[in-house]
Amino acid sequence: MAETEDPLVSLFKKRATAVTAKVVEVKDLREAMSYALEVCEKKDFCEQVYVGDNVKLGSYGKAAQKMLAAPGLSKQNFAMLEKNGKEKGFTVIRGGLRAHVSGIDVGFSTAEMGIASTGTCVLTLNNEDMRLTTMICEAHVVALPKSRLVNDLEDAENFLNKIMNKGVMYTSFISGPSRTADIERVLVIGVHGPLEMHVALMES
Repeated sequence: MAETEDPLVSLFKKRATAVTAKVVEVKDLREAMSYALEVCEKKDFCEQVYVGDNVKLGSYGKAAQKMLAAPGLSKQNFAMLEKNGKEKGFTVIRGGLRAHVSGIDVGFSTAEMGIASTGTCVLTLNNEDMRLTTMICEAHVVALPKSRLVNDLEDAENFLNKIMNKGVMYTSFISGPSRTADIERVLVIGVHGPLEMHVALMES
């Protein structure tokens, strides 16, 4: 008999997909990082608008290498991601995102919580590089443990109170890629942030 999926997981996947996020299931953080590399490998190169001192251009003003940013990872996990990224010919960075404001192909973040009823990822972003990762990349991959899914904001209240008591200054609620309909009521994706959002739901 097939195992029944956790109702919170099912609801999160349904709501996140409804706001055009792509949801995949992975075993752990290592698999989530591998998925981020796959996203980077499959997407087109970023078009450069601003070129920092460390960005080299190829033909047609495009970056010579794809770039992946993951400032929220531990040194050990970042070293693994950087090694695997370099093997694929990517530039992998952990800081200094201001120098690459229009050249980051994929940003990788980890979520503190997921709200199933809205398909929302809750991230605590305590430095500028972590915040920029959610805003200036073309594709944003968020690793979210299934164990941290709650049904709605009411269920998240205790967790959010703990965050505020720790003095965290910046908490972001992200549901799908950036979008706006301000201009003639036409929905446009990616105006204020990423064109794509991917959620890697982790077993652990």
